[in-house]
Amino acid sequence: MDFIMKLNKLLLTLVVVLFAAVSCEDYVQDVDDPIDLVPQENLNAEDQIPFVIDGVIGRFNINHDALSVIADGFSDAWEFEPDTVSDATFPTFGDIDEGDIQFDNNSVDGPYNTLGQARFLADDLLQKVDAITFTDAALETRATYIGNLYAGLTRAAYASYFGVELGQGGAAPIDNSAPIPAATLYDNAKTFLEAALASAPSAYEERVVNSLIGRIHVFQNEFAAAVPYLEDGLQSGDAPFQSIHSLESQQNYYAQAGPSRTQFSVNQRFADYIAAEPTEANRLAIEEVSDPNELTDEAETNGSTFWRSSLGPDANLNIISWQENNLMLAEAEVNGETITSDALTLVNEVRAAYGIPALTGTITEAIILEERDKELLHTGIRMIDQRRTGNWHLPATAWDYFPVTQSERNNNPNL
Repeated sequence: MDFIMKLNKLLLTLVVVLFAAVSCEDYVQDVDDPIDLVPQENLNAEDQIPFVIDGVIGRFNINHDALSVIADGFSDAWEFEPDTVSDATFPTFGDIDEGDIQFDNNSVDGPYNTLGQARFLADDLLQKVDAITFTDAALETRATYIGNLYAGLTRAAYASYFGVELGQGGAAPIDNSAPIPAATLYDNAKTFLEAALASAPSAYEERVVNSLIGRIHVFQNEFAAAVPYLEDGLQSGDAPFQSIHSLESQQNYYAQAGPSRTQFSVNQRFADYIAAEPTEANRLAIEEVSDPNELTDEAETNGSTFWRSSLGPDANLNIISWQENNLMLAEAEVNGETITSDALTLVNEVRAAYGIPALTGTITEAIILEERDKELLHTGIRMIDQRRTGNWHLPATAWDYFPVTQSERNNNPNL
């Protein structure tokens, strides 16, 4: 009986952690609250804060892979190929690939809403920390760090991925506000991340936050401002900061761009990278598919194949890594900034981690962007790189940010 009671308590806790956000009122959500969930306002005691922390992290993890997959499908790195791939059948993915995205595109609406949930939960955690008198100083420090970290990450995601008007992307509302410009969202993100840096529980977590702040500056092409943070960021050998997935919570590259179902497949240039240098396969994590059951009749007749993600369902996904930090520092140097190392060394350090032969000669921005193309294949960052470097692949009549979705527009009086 004690075991059953403990099991029931554990299951209830998991429900609270994973789904408490749906009872929140400060983000747009056009579904009724489930009647069997514990509301956030009942989680205000110190001993409940670990559950709230887990909820913040878990909700962000759910959003990270879902948003990254559609962002990669929006970029020129992944493609929707219904003439070749038999499972590429959802029109909402095709619209993303072409930049012809309607406000009611449900493949965008889900990630947009979970981003809002993650943002709300992070902000709510910070409010709880302010209201509670802690007896456990380490818990207070961790809660402060996690709240600020994810409040910053979610605002940076709004700035990077969403916009209200075609041709005027990078603005999104928060708490039913009017659209907030990308520059302001990035500034707000940096403010939260600076607070996270001040409360980071370990030197490793300090390096993670420094890399994240430096990356926001890189996204804005502010290389001089980025360098001090990147110099104090993740170092060779550091573990990546990742979203965590499992067989029970499978990541979406497997589900939407991999063996479970291939809606998005990989652009042919990644196969060409491997053909030119076979050791590139060590970091690209892609596989060729020639199974007739996964090809259209036309593709089978023509002898066509396609490439897709080979990541397993429980593969964790990088939010940021030391390899990305190295490549950002290298890019800063080729853009005229002084760094303690040099671009060639930094790029080759990344390549050596996968057993890829070193480059020689002068490192150019084009080389670094190609290295980023490979390194960041499963991260959703390619579309940001394309925009900030003036290499967007779709016509001016197409979106280059995801539009803020219909559910937000229906419920937000300021849109």
